[in-house]
Amino acid sequence: MNKLIQLSTVLSFTLLTACGGSSSSNSTSETTTRTPPASTAPADTVTYELTFTQEWTAANFTTNYPSGTHFSPLIGLTHNSEGGIFKRDEVASPGIVLMAETGGKSTLKNEISDIQNAGHSNYLIDESGISNGSHSVTFTFEASQDFPLLSVVSMIAPSPDWFVAINSLSLFNDNTWVESQTIELKVYDAGSDSGLRFNSGNLATVPSEPITLLSSERDDTDFAEGIHYQTSKHIGYVEIKLMQ
Repeated sequence: MNKLIQLSTVLSFTLLTACGGSSSSNSTSETTTRTPPASTAPADTVTYELTFTQEWTAANFTTNYPSGTHFSPLIGLTHNSEGGIFKRDEVASPGIVLMAETGGKSTLKNEISDIQNAGHSNYLIDESGISNGSHSVTFTFEASQDFPLLSVVSMIAPSPDWFVAINSLSLFNDNTWVESQTIELKVYDAGSDSGLRFNSGNLATVPSEPITLLSSERDDTDFAEGIHYQTSKHIGYVEIKLMQ
């Protein structure tokens, strides 16, 4: 009888173990494999907000500061590496000369149209400037991966042929759109007029000289490489922000 009890006990334990019914935990936990989400590709076309703020005041620019200061209407484009509208150390186009001397945009708009027809730009920037007594101007523009460079110009007035510019600024780097950027503006000399001061009369430079950053004598405008020599002030700055 005792043998039967022992045999029954052994059989019961064997069956319990085989069915996983043991009181000790010998089961293997499940492993879940999660696939990380695919990274989001950058947008092909984006919109930026641009704010141009002027700091051209008598306090910042103490040498021969003129009355009636303002900036002409802005004109520019987004473009590829072949679509720029001017290059430093090269002679200015007729459109840049007209803009720098008078603030007129018509000839430069025609030049930008030619750039677009050649397939090097897809967006024209044609906006208002900063009038006398105003502080800033804000507008939006589009850029794309095919045309990620920004160029914008505006005459400073009064002046012989001087202007401020963003020249071929890249907004798309390392497969990423620039979120925001602030650019301090320097003054360029278009090389088409030989006037020495802001309110100098017309004095054509023949032949025209290459575009340079403005440098002048201390008793004229007191600029060196596009900024005020005494105060190291920039005439203005541009803030660019990616619209979400």
